[in-house]
Parts: sequence; C-alpha cells; structure tokens
Amino acid sequence: MSTIKNDVISARSALNKKDYAKRNRKPSKNSSSALYADSMAKLRAALVVIPVVMVLIISAVLFFGIQYLTSVSGGSTHQQKEAAATALYSAADSEKLLTIVSPQNPLPSDYKLNLVTYGNIKIDSIVKDGIESLVNAASNDGIKLDILKGYVSTQEQNELYNAEVHRLTDSEGYSRAKAEEEAEKTVPMGNHADQQTGLSIEFASSAAENFAESEEFYWLMKNAYKYGFVLRYPENKEDDTDMPFNPSLFRYVGNENASKMVTLNRCLDEYVTYLSAR
Repeated sequence: MSTIKNDVISARSALNKKDYAKRNRKPSKNSSSALYADSMAKLRAALVVIPVVMVLIISAVLFFGIQYLTSVSGGSTHQQKEAAATALYSAADSEKLLTIVSPQNPLPSDYKLNLVTYGNIKIDSIVKDGIESLVNAASNDGIKLDILKGYVSTQEQNELYNAEVHRLTDSEGYSRAKAEEEAEKTVPMGNHADQQTGLSIEFASSAAENFAESEEFYWLMKNAYKYGFVLRYPENKEDDTDMPFNPSLFRYVGNENASKMVTLNRCLDEYVTYLSAR
C-alpha cells in the first residue's frame, strides 16, 4: 500500500509540474513575429478602409445637403426668374404695366420710358428679361419667333397714320374727315398707339402669310402668358379695345397679370376695368 501511495503522489507531482511549465512557458520568437505581422496587416487594412469610408460619408452628406438647399432656396430656373422679375417691379413699373393707350386713351404725359435695344428693335427695359425668356423657350420647342417691331416713336406713328389717311383718300375716295376717322380704327395717330408704351412686341412668321394661322401664333397663345405676355387685341374684344383683332401684337404685362388675365379670360382693357372696380 505504501508503495502504491508513493506512486500516486509522484504522478500528481509530475502532472502539476507539467501544468505549471505549460502555463509559464514563454512564447517562441517565431510565434511573436507571426502575431506582430498579423497585427500590422490588420492595422494597414484599417488605415486604407477608414479614409475611404470617411470620404464616402462626407460626399453623401454634401450631396444631400446641396440637394436640400437647392430645393428650399431655388426651385426651378423658371420659378427663380419669375420671382426675381416680380421682386424688381417698383410701384411705378407695376402701374406702367397696366397702362392703356388707345384712340380713346392717349399716352399719359408723365409716362416714363426707359428704352433699351433688343436685337434690331427698342423696348422698355422692363420687357427685356421677359422677351429673352420667351424667345429662348420658343426656340427650345422648335419655334423661331421673328420680331418685326417694338417701340414706335410719336413721329413714326404719325407718319404711319398719315400714310393710311392718304391711302384712304387716294385709293378709296374718302373725304379727309372720313379718312381720318377710319384710319384711327386701325392705325392710331401719335400718342394713341399701344406700341408707344415700349411694352408691345409685334411678331411675324416667315412661313405663313396670315400670322393667325401660323405655328408661331399657336405657340404664343399657349405659352406667352408664362413669360408675362398677352395678346393685346384679341378676337371678339373690339368693343373693349377700340381696335380690330391683331394676332401679331403681344403686350408685356408681367407674369402675375398675364396669368390672371388668362384665368379670367379678359383682355388688358377689361382686366384694368376689373381691377379698378374692386
């Protein structure tokens, strides 16, 4: 028994020594190098991945930030131009836009013109942005708008009037008084023509003799109001305008007025009367 007991004690002692040695064994140089190399590889990978992730995050933030700011502050280009145009109207310009000039309503003596050149015509400066946008929009739709006339001076208008009077007396046999009366219905004398406001544009078509049947006219009737223009002398409105239907003459009244006139189906003369009665 004593011998067996001693063998057991010896065996336990040996096991304890092996366990102690295993727990306290130092790693070899090869094992340390492998661990170091693995750690460095992981670090290098992290140094590559982290910057890439950061760039992607920053790019995404900038992209969505710009998109948000654009949607909040801008809207469409057309909306921006409309807002800018509206903001630029002074009280005097807003009143000018609704000026009525006709055989029965002469140009006000205090009317202020600020003429600028557009192409080969002159127009009031308040019209320039509108006509540029209108012509560009038509071009984008495949429509070339030929502009025949803009502002007409008092002298030129009187020349046109006198020429019509002479035509009626010479060709039609009218008396001078009758010729003057008839001429006023189509070619008003100086200071009685809408073209003298500097706000009217007369268009022409190179493809159609009758402008009322041209694709340019149809395009204008559908789109002109979006850029502040309305037909100055519409069909079946002669009692209101004191002038016959003229499909080629469009008048700038500003975007807001033009939209309301189209909605209400009123010509400029009717619209001004409507506003005065409110």
